[in-house]
Amino acid sequence: MLTLRIAQNTFFKATTDPSSSLAVTQKAFINAGKSLQIKSYQKKGKHYFVQLAESISPVGASGYFFHEHVQMEEIRGVWLANADSDILQSRENLRKGLAQLKALGFNTIYPVVWQRGFTLYPSEVAKNTFGASISPDPHFKDRDMLAELIEEAKPHGFRVIAWFEYGLMTPSNAMFTQTRSELLTEDRNGNKSLSDRNMCWLNPCQPEVREFISDLVAEVAQNYSIDGVQLDDHFAMPVEMGYDSFTLELFNQETGGADPLENPNSYLWKKWRMDKITDLLRKIFQSVKAKNADCILSISPNPLGFSQSKCLADWHIWEQEGLMEEMVLQVYRDDLSAFIDELNKSEVRNTRDRIPTVIGILTGLKDSCVPFATIEAQISETRNRDFAGVSFFFFGSLFAFGPEPASERLESFNGSLSHDVFV
Repeated sequence: MLTLRIAQNTFFKATTDPSSSLAVTQKAFINAGKSLQIKSYQKKGKHYFVQLAESISPVGASGYFFHEHVQMEEIRGVWLANADSDILQSRENLRKGLAQLKALGFNTIYPVVWQRGFTLYPSEVAKNTFGASISPDPHFKDRDMLAELIEEAKPHGFRVIAWFEYGLMTPSNAMFTQTRSELLTEDRNGNKSLSDRNMCWLNPCQPEVREFISDLVAEVAQNYSIDGVQLDDHFAMPVEMGYDSFTLELFNQETGGADPLENPNSYLWKKWRMDKITDLLRKIFQSVKAKNADCILSISPNPLGFSQSKCLADWHIWEQEGLMEEMVLQVYRDDLSAFIDELNKSEVRNTRDRIPTVIGILTGLKDSCVPFATIEAQISETRNRDFAGVSFFFFGSLFAFGPEPASERLESFNGSLSHDVFV
């Protein structure tokens, strides 16, 4: 949960109309200084639309606050990955890890649920599509990790947003890839995996892929008490892909454009593929909302220029259409000037002014250390620009994989995150 603080006397309203024009059944007076627990919020012009943890009579649990009258708690998130980290591998690890995060001031967790071609929770959708209901990893196959995590997170008040890390990407040796190869796309040379990565890509133009991905995300929204679902930079298609016969034929049928094999740099060819990914996101959004209207759709993309040119993912359009309800922008830069440049881009600032926009900060990888001084400087620059908060990639490198001792990094995070910050 996040905390909303009432900065001055105000009304909680059923609509954005002036409170003076509303009937007594459409508004509730709230005194300055009161704090409320909220599940999520969105910016609607000069108002915040919020989902409250507890209803306020007579309006209910959903309603509006005038934005100048309230303050939102900073989002402090962390991705819980299944690589170079053992937090998800047992209930006891979850219990200890979440307690540690709570003590440091975190309020949002993004646990991975779809990774390397398998779900990390029991899935009927996955079973019906490619024959495996859960990862064969012994740490997951005989338990429901997501259900355990939700139970352990509840006493701490965390927002839980299920992270579909691999999106449309799947390893070339995965069971899904081997049994359903007809659902994969190809490059111009007929390769189903990129030359520099041992990864294949599900084809967003294929009707069965569209059904599978939308049903998979909606399944989690329906079956688990979560606050949201998240797609990231792998909800995309590399610009090198899309040259399989199914996609080429569909492109010709729908556009009559020049053969992409002869004109791969065609704007029409690029735009058409981007539109197909947006179409799929619309389907996912509708499926999720049909199962759980309060479940938000979070996107964690790359910066827009790279996302459009290399991944065919136009998150600017997604935000404008209302398909992206929270953005966690991956700004993984070791140079502070380059980090600041990304924060200052107009599309990032404009998105910040319309939806909760969180900045993703890299805390390190197993083979790449990030000093805490770099992390701290990036936190400070993010706060100086009134973003909704920060999220760290990833739990395993919060206290490890750094040049400082783990105890020193822990104390540093405690110093940066333990005090309340409102935006």
